[in-house]
Amino acid sequence: MKKINLLQITLLILPWLTVPFLGRSSFKKYVPSAIFICTVTAALDLFGERKKWWRFYKGMSYVKSMNFFNWGPYFVSSLWMLKMTYGKFPLYIISNTILHICFIYLGGLTLLNRYKIASLVKLTKFQYLVIDFIMAIMLYGFQCITNNTKKLSNE
Repeated sequence: MKKINLLQITLLILPWLTVPFLGRSSFKKYVPSAIFICTVTAALDLFGERKKWWRFYKGMSYVKSMNFFNWGPYFVSSLWMLKMTYGKFPLYIISNTILHICFIYLGGLTLLNRYKIASLVKLTKFQYLVIDFIMAIMLYGFQCITNNTKKLSNE
């Protein structure tokens, strides 16, 4: 098995090993928001690729390499971020922004490029950070809507 394929499988599976530590109720509470943001991200990935904002390399078979990243660490980190900070919006924004800054400026994008997962083309790192910030707001907003809908249905 090629190193790239092993890395992609690891990216997909390893984060999921932490999910049991979330707890069943937290998982059930936050999974709709994580699915929502990953679906929006997948659509944005396609749009951005057409606009040449970024490039995604071919993964295993006919699956784009970014899908391994999107449904692995991105999905699971969304669950954890909501579990640890939901209900504390300033903490959510600060911690999410720090996480994205670390990923973008301290080596995450470099690793994605080195291992032929993805690379920025016409987009600067700062523009990518702005997109990530907007996505973070969308994730939190969707969770607020989900919580309010559940509260209304219980009344």
